[in-house]
Amino acid sequence: MSDELSAIIRAAAHDEAAAAERDLPLTTARLGKFVRDVRRRRAISVAALTAASVTVAGAGALGLSLLWPNASTEIPPLPAATTSSPPEPSTPAPSASTSPTVGPTPSPTEEPSPSSTPTTPSRPTTAPPPPPTSTTPTVAAPGPVTGVTGWTGGGSGETTVTWEQGADATGYRVYRSDSLTGPFVVAATFDVATGKVTIAPAFINDYVVIWSYSEGALQVVSYTDAIGYLEPTYYRVAAFNTGGEGPLSPVVCATPPGSPYTC
Repeated sequence: MSDELSAIIRAAAHDEAAAAERDLPLTTARLGKFVRDVRRRRAISVAALTAASVTVAGAGALGLSLLWPNASTEIPPLPAATTSSPPEPSTPAPSASTSPTVGPTPSPTEEPSPSSTPTTPSRPTTAPPPPPTSTTPTVAAPGPVTGVTGWTGGGSGETTVTWEQGADATGYRVYRSDSLTGPFVVAATFDVATGKVTIAPAFINDYVVIWSYSEGALQVVSYTDAIGYLEPTYYRVAAFNTGGEGPLSPVVCATPPGSPYTC
């Protein structure tokens, strides 16, 4: 047995003897016998010696209690061994600097559903061709009629107006008024190509004649109107073609034969 174990046993025996002596004094012979018994068990293992020491101490206490019946039977407990538990490892608090940065959770890429109807590509739209451009050249409206003159007619109540025919005119309109300042309204229309005369509804009961003839190198158009009264009548003439109607001529005045009035 090592010296350290011997020291532990001697200390335990000394503490036990001191406790027993406080409760029940022992004789020198009894204490010496106890020490001799302990020394005889030095060859026993540490576990067996410890159990034997507890048994001897218990038996001694029991024997003493039998020797002294009036003594207290309570056996003082052995001093409890202080067991120190190892400190629990402290868990370090997570530091703000070591906490992982949590970024935005990436949204999964949506895949087209197999049940979705595929989009049919639209057909390219073909713009309709532009309408054909008319090949008819633009015709300008005729200019002012020239050579307009008012005359006394050849018959009773007739007045006559003549003018020179222009090369760019396909027809003429004669405007008539009872006043120099108007208003002037269409009395008749003459188509040069067909010679047709159209009388305006307001003058349908009047006798109107228009014709074209040559006078030397000039082509002349003559308008005769049987108005039926003696007052002066005022006229203006305009030429037209497919491009429109030209401006009105200056005002001319005419009176029937035998009229006391003059223009």
